[in-house]
Amino acid sequence: MEAKAVRFIYSRRCKEIRAQLVEQFKCLDQQCELRVQLLQDLQDFFRKKAEVEMDYSRNLEKLSERFLTKTRSTKDHQLK
Repeated sequence: MEAKAVRFIYSRRCKEIRAQLVEQFKCLDQQCELRVQLLQDLQDFFRKKAEVEMDYSRNLEKLSERFLTKTRSTKDHQLK
């Protein structure tokens, strides 16, 4: 084979491989973007869930304190 022909085939093959790699990179980049978005959504979900659970916990503590105070005062009246 002639050197020019070999270089031409080599050059063409390099371009094909480069095109394949670019296409694969685009697919990987898109997958990464989707996964990053999913992780951000999960982070938001768990942050909001934690806020809801904290509110619930505070409200439950307030409720139990009210009833505890009420039962204490009732017991005090019964003992007198």
